Amino acid sequence: MKMETMSRNIVSICTELAKNEGIAMLLVNDVKTPFDTVLNPPVDKSKLVLTKIFPYPFDLEATVEDGSFIRVYYNDGEFNSNEVIAESQLNIDIVVSKSLWLIRDDISKKSLIRPYEIMGRVLDVIGRRSNNTTIKLNFDGYQHLYINPKFDAIRLYSNYMSIET
Repeated sequence: MKMETMSRNIVSICTELAKNEGIAMLLVNDVKTPFDTVLNPPVDKSKLVLTKIFPYPFDLEATVEDGSFIRVYYNDGEFNSNEVIAESQLNIDIVVSKSLWLIRDDISKKSLIRPYEIMGRVLDVIGRRSNNTTIKLNFDGYQHLYINPKFDAIRLYSNYMSIET
């Protein structure tokens, strides 16, 4: 993979995630019933990238307000002898304040966990079984992350490895 491909990949992933109505509602509606369209105004999905979906791993300033957001970035990588990326790991961090983890879907009358709902939609939009024709990531797994006393996260990770012959 060439270096310039990395930035295009990240921007494409962020843009594609922002198009999904369910992800948008879960990121923007910081209430216990994020799918309630009567209480929540329509989401302007064009503003999600850089307000709720970020192309970098962290901020130096601590977030203190309750909320949910996604971070998409390459965590690490290795070059081959031609200084082309031979291996890399793409991370998608789903960061949610602990007070917003438990939600209710009034349509299905079920209690849900917000980060898992976001993770499921991320997999639907850009995972290997998605209907997306431009982006299909092979996610290798996920892990829970402690961020600070107010926030926890789920990290999806996808490893890329080129085959040299």
